Amino acid sequence: MSSLDKVKRPANEAYSLPPACYRDARIFTLEQEHLFAGGWIGFGRADDFEHPGDYVALTVADTPLVAILGTDREIRVFANTCRHRGMRLLPDGRGQTRQLACPFHGWCYALDGRLTAAPRMESATHFDMSEFGLVAVSSAVRAGFVFAHIGSESMPIDDWLGNFEMLHAPWRLADMKTASRREFTVSCNWKLFIEVFNEYYHLRKVHPRTLSGFYRDPDPPDHSSGAFISQFGEHAKDVSVGVLGTDAPPLPTLPGLSGRLRNGTRYTWVYPNLSFAASRDAVWMLETVPLAPARTAVRLSLLFDPSALAAEGFERTLDRYQERMRIAMDEDIAVLEAQQIGMSSRLAQPGRICAALEPSVHEFHAWYANQLIRWGVAID
Repeated sequence: MSSLDKVKRPANEAYSLPPACYRDARIFTLEQEHLFAGGWIGFGRADDFEHPGDYVALTVADTPLVAILGTDREIRVFANTCRHRGMRLLPDGRGQTRQLACPFHGWCYALDGRLTAAPRMESATHFDMSEFGLVAVSSAVRAGFVFAHIGSESMPIDDWLGNFEMLHAPWRLADMKTASRREFTVSCNWKLFIEVFNEYYHLRKVHPRTLSGFYRDPDPPDHSSGAFISQFGEHAKDVSVGVLGTDAPPLPTLPGLSGRLRNGTRYTWVYPNLSFAASRDAVWMLETVPLAPARTAVRLSLLFDPSALAAEGFERTLDRYQERMRIAMDEDIAVLEAQQIGMSSRLAQPGRICAALEPSVHEFHAWYANQLIRWGVAID
């Protein structure tokens, strides 16, 4: 039996992914082609785009992209590449612009991608500006999240997400607003980074004095009809897990929650690169962009109900949520970078899954193993 077949067993019998999946350059290249260029990737939040001309530029799978809000309030995603001779139009990052102007030869594009200026091109015979707009990329907004698809053929976004919106309806994610963003890089594989965010097994060892006492053992993963996994867990006490300490009260419970959802957190991973925790009072969201087999760019965003942002003293409250995330990330990253070193060993071998505390990781591993098999990858 191959290593990938062992991964696909039920969780209580399953092995983890082979270490090659976290270090092999060939597998990394296939991921870039099939998952990040061939799947729907998370591209931030709709509230990242408040005014026409607000943009987010990002390079995914060696493809420069830019998402920008038009004057018609529509978010569009384009190849961040001039149609003249391929110059990148904007550096990666966030910003605001009235038009997309090429810094090389001055071709200019409207916010809807139309070419509006091409200096001195009257010398080109039969040159038609309408034929040289920016290359559009498929995009969609669901539950306040922006998604993009680079490939020429894509599964419809609602098929990719399946029952995602229905499962998360109580948190009213489309109404949540981004209050904080932090960007950083980690010396580990992108899968390792999101896996640790979606499992409970490490809490006592990695977060013994910070987070380990906050959580009960989680529910089994919920049924997913899309390319995602989600798991809810109640808190061990009637407290927020978004802050540390009790020197000040946390934010009120989100207005859409009732019953046991009022004191718990739902951890969700939308494949390949978006993961978030929808908790009782806030949502913390992680987006990853693989840079190399052992290097990953991460954006951490904190989302809150609009009423919380408008409350007096919110900035002081936000500091407490940011500090909790900083501490948790620092503790996780120290372990993840050491884990990557272990995974990179030529002697590393697959282990076994803890079915009680790592079922979401197992669900992803099984999904990912099926992708490898589809790509023709065999790992003994």
